[in-house]
Amino acid sequence: MPLIKQRKKDEGELRLQEALKHYQHSQEPSLRASAEKYGVAYSTLRGRLRGRKTWGAGHRKMQMLSEYKERSVARWCERLDEWGHPARLAVVKSMAEAIVARREKNWSLGKHWITRFLHRHPALAAKLSSRLDRQRALASNPLVIMDYFNKV
Repeated sequence: MPLIKQRKKDEGELRLQEALKHYQHSQEPSLRASAEKYGVAYSTLRGRLRGRKTWGAGHRKMQMLSEYKERSVARWCERLDEWGHPARLAVVKSMAEAIVARREKNWSLGKHWITRFLHRHPALAAKLSSRLDRQRALASNPLVIMDYFNKV
């Protein structure tokens, strides 16, 4: 689910950038015409021309963890996954809370922090674990494997 929302945000941002280019390089610049042509809101296009930032960029300073610290948590999750030990959501949140506790003693992360963290880092995805098939479990029996190699 996070990947679909991220894709829609990226497509909207691309359309907005195209509309800005169209407005800046057209013979007769018109904000309304550029906004209609690329399907973006006129007020959003006008705000961007006046220097307004995206919502995410404007609220970065309000986050408990800096971008660098969040990237380090994301890299830690990826490294754990490479080692074959994917981190649980509670473990990721406790890791981030430990980082926050070192800086601010009275602060903690909100209850939706992990959801927003996954939205900001779409490369990470929460997956439900699935049960191991009975046939696969039996196939990893050392006696069965030895018997197979003896026959071959």
